[in-house]
Amino acid sequence: MLNSLDTFVMKLMGQYSSKSIIANKIIIRFLDLNTVKFLPLFILLWFLWFFRNKWKQVVVECIIDMFFGIGISRFIQLFLPERLRPLHSGNPDFVLPLGVDPNTLEHWSSFPSDHAALTFAVSTTMWRASRPLGAACFIWSTFVICLPRIYAGYHYATDILGGAFVGVCTALVVARPLQKLLMPSVLTVEERFPGLFFSGFFVISYEFVTQFDELRLVGRAIQHLIS
Repeated sequence: MLNSLDTFVMKLMGQYSSKSIIANKIIIRFLDLNTVKFLPLFILLWFLWFFRNKWKQVVVECIIDMFFGIGISRFIQLFLPERLRPLHSGNPDFVLPLGVDPNTLEHWSSFPSDHAALTFAVSTTMWRASRPLGAACFIWSTFVICLPRIYAGYHYATDILGGAFVGVCTALVVARPLQKLLMPSVLTVEERFPGLFFSGFFVISYEFVTQFDELRLVGRAIQHLIS
């Protein structure tokens, strides 16, 4: 059952979703590319790591944000009853945007949004370190990553709000204490084993940019084999 916010946003998006296939390709397909969504965030993190030493703490905190943000959101998705995404729900208020595959993300619960959890966690940490940089990250997270997913029918508005809440709480409660605990070890590994350190940093960056897509597919295949 949908609340009034989900219904209002769904109807609002539906007014525009069937007007232009070109606009839909830009909003949905282009902005849904992992290179567009997440690569700029990691370019920023790599730049900040080499910019000034004080930013290394922020980068480590952001990596912790990502692991816990996406981990907690996936945990919630697995253990709460599955919530069908708007494009699978059969709701008469939802208008499928032109060019969207109705089978996209089928059998994946929509609540909460792991995209929102990840990006709002990073944005919150950036906000605490730099107001202008944090504001830019929040704007990017909202308009480039989250709103297009509502428009495409991948998420309800409350999925995004739930994911954002998980991300903000992760950044405020979990990330900083862990960063202080892990930072000496991180710097030691960087100094003593730079090849290993930056190889690991690259792998982490790659997996988050691609949203662990291949690992998810392998995990789901194993799950089907076991069941």
